[in-house]
Amino acid sequence: MQILFHYPKVVTESFKKKYDDIEWRNNEKEFELWCSGETGYPIVDAGMRQLNETGFMHNRVRMICASFLCKHLLIDWRWGEAYFAGKLLDYELSSNNGNWQWAAGTGCDAAPYFRVFNPYIQQKKFDPGHIYIKRWVPEYGKSAYPEPVVEHAFARDRALAAYKNGLKK
Repeated sequence: MQILFHYPKVVTESFKKKYDDIEWRNNEKEFELWCSGETGYPIVDAGMRQLNETGFMHNRVRMICASFLCKHLLIDWRWGEAYFAGKLLDYELSSNNGNWQWAAGTGCDAAPYFRVFNPYIQQKKFDPGHIYIKRWVPEYGKSAYPEPVVEHAFARDRALAAYKNGLKK
């Protein structure tokens, strides 16, 4: 709340100005897949479906979903922040904004831009029995489940390049 009070610009701008030159892809189709929980990444899809159905999402899954949007899909953190703002029952501007900027690497205490969560490792660590995933993604493990929208290693490399290019400007 103190960041928002002293730096109200964070509502629409990165706390760290040097991150404003990142070239986001902002692919609308991929954003829709993320919103509906159809990315082909089970832990991300489960989280987004839980959010859409209940208005809630566990903090760990919030971080995974936010990181995925910003780093895997290279979609501006503000899109995700606005989507969560419209869905979360526990929405509060300073927390939502600060958490999104943390995930994107643009905030005051942000995760470094080169930290890109691997959704598969996160899934293995936090839902090894697929209990959470099966609760929210009933078609998981069946032919109806979509292929990943982007390959992890490719997405990670692309994000690192985009951030490095943006920081050079």
